[in-house]
Amino acid sequence: MATKKAPELFYDESRFCGGCGHGIFNRILAEVLEEMDIVSDTIICSDIGCNHQFQFWMNVDAIVPPHGKMGAALTAMKRVRPDKNILTIAGDGGAYAIGLGETTSAALRNENVTMFVMNNTVFGMTGGQLAPTTMIGQKTASTPAGRNFDDNGENTDVFKLMKGMDIAYLARTSVTSPANINRTKKAVRKAIEKQQAGKGFSLVEVLVPCPTNWHMTPVDSMKHIDEVVSKVYELGEVIDR
Repeated sequence: MATKKAPELFYDESRFCGGCGHGIFNRILAEVLEEMDIVSDTIICSDIGCNHQFQFWMNVDAIVPPHGKMGAALTAMKRVRPDKNILTIAGDGGAYAIGLGETTSAALRNENVTMFVMNNTVFGMTGGQLAPTTMIGQKTASTPAGRNFDDNGENTDVFKLMKGMDIAYLARTSVTSPANINRTKKAVRKAIEKQQAGKGFSLVEVLVPCPTNWHMTPVDSMKHIDEVVSKVYELGEVIDR
């Protein structure tokens, strides 16, 4: 069986850790942008985090705002250039910790932008510390005994907050199998199409592995998503208007 050719957007090798889900998602996004023939009409807002690496191997226009300010930056970008497809590749730390206010504010205004958030349940770039999405009992660099409610509070599931909002699209997918990768690709395309149709705010959260900070092999990381993470953060389309 012939191997599928890499997207032409890629002008260098991936800079992500081996087995990292960010690289898988970037391949998915690049394929969608090329298949929709919208590369030159797309601007990606890059948060500071592991996802930031895409700029060094994907030939696409990008703007880097202060950490966590993607919701505000996306809003400004779309209002200045309404003719462009405006989207972000963000981490769960930037989108749901320091950036939670900007993320939810953009959703509450139903801004016509698209957010792709990689949920690997830790702060990946800075060493695997506790993130808003870190699950109860999960061990991290800053919670070596595991997250507990009394000290750290409950983990954050933004979908519980957004499911009642008047937004265009809200979905959660993963990259653990060919079938799930195809579902992610369909969700990415649908989210961009919602923006093109002027429907408003879309957020697709993707459960991705972080073998380095989970201290697991890439294969075990994928199993961990299927057997543990996806039980806490359920997959599926929540809003599709």
